[in-house]
Amino acid sequence: MRRQPLPWLLGPAFVAAVAYVDPGNVAANLTAGAQYGYLLVWVLVAANGMAVLIQYLSAKVGLVTGSSLPELLGDRLPRGRRLAYWVQAELVAAATDLAEVIGGAIALHILFGIPLLAGA
Repeated sequence: MRRQPLPWLLGPAFVAAVAYVDPGNVAANLTAGAQYGYLLVWVLVAANGMAVLIQYLSAKVGLVTGSSLPELLGDRLPRGRRLAYWVQAELVAAATDLAEVIGGAIALHILFGIPLLAGA
């Protein structure tokens, strides 16, 4: 069996890691940290633990079956449930994009004094 080059294997990990460093996350984390201090650290630990678990299980499924999680769901679920997963994925993507736009607008406002609506 031929070994894959390391950068090819690390690609998906870097793509997933970008989600933790987007402007929306940074702005929300800074605001929550400034307001609540260490009171909400347990939320951070729990959320990261769940993210690690999901990534780990998805990787195991991919290694065992040779298919990604969405491919398996598409092959094994009826049409109605596939559509429900698709709608959920689109809503989550839209919410993530909204958080990034708002976070970027807040960052521009803090750094350069640009009004929030103009920064969005």
